[in-house]
Amino acid sequence: MQPQPLPWFDDQTPERFPYGARSEAAIFVGDLLHEEVPGLAGADGALEIVAIARRPGVLSKVAIRPRPGAVTPPCLGIGADHLARVSERLDGERIQVVRWQRSASAYIADALGLGEIPPVLLLPSIGHARVLLGEIDVRGIAGWSGLNSTLASILTGWRIRLEPIAATPAWRRLHAAMLAPRPVVGTVVGRTERGPRLEVLGLYAILSGPSTEPVLGQALEVRITRMAADEGRIIARLDRASVRGQLSLSI
Repeated sequence: MQPQPLPWFDDQTPERFPYGARSEAAIFVGDLLHEEVPGLAGADGALEIVAIARRPGVLSKVAIRPRPGAVTPPCLGIGADHLARVSERLDGERIQVVRWQRSASAYIADALGLGEIPPVLLLPSIGHARVLLGEIDVRGIAGWSGLNSTLASILTGWRIRLEPIAATPAWRRLHAAMLAPRPVVGTVVGRTERGPRLEVLGLYAILSGPSTEPVLGQALEVRITRMAADEGRIIARLDRASVRGQLSLSI
């Protein structure tokens, strides 16, 4: 899955409200952040707010990015003390800071509060994003009355749908390959804490126990060894490798 730019936002898109706020109520959050966060203050600040989505009294999601031409801080974010002061002035409303990213999949994952980027099927023509998750996450990530996914949709401009990964045709094909058993081809797309990450039929699998470190872009013939629908997790082991790239795996 190749990252795609957001369909609704670029540097020339006019903003309806200041700070890219999605409602008048969200403007107030932007005002408070500018007052409390030095990195957002004035033209010399290193950060800028791209968008704000808010449910007053409950939760605000704020997307930030480095200000063009500014020296990017080592860790892009807003300090917990600053956020605590803003939350206090909003009577305890929770503030979630999201890093704006040109990759729609990465931006959506961050807006949802996911630790890793899941398989995301983008339909730019209608602005829909189908986010494929384990059954546990489909229930949990949506949040109370769907608030988390609703605000993530408002923030990113994509209409986000959370769907169980096990209901997809690709999952069923991989499950059949695991039971057969027969090999499938996956491409190395990155690394996680658990091991190299492969894209297989548009889904992601973790490669377990390789004898050598694969390289980014390498095509590998693997066997699926475990599939957990509740976690949305696929585990594979190396069958035999066919190198189709020579890039270092530096993720």
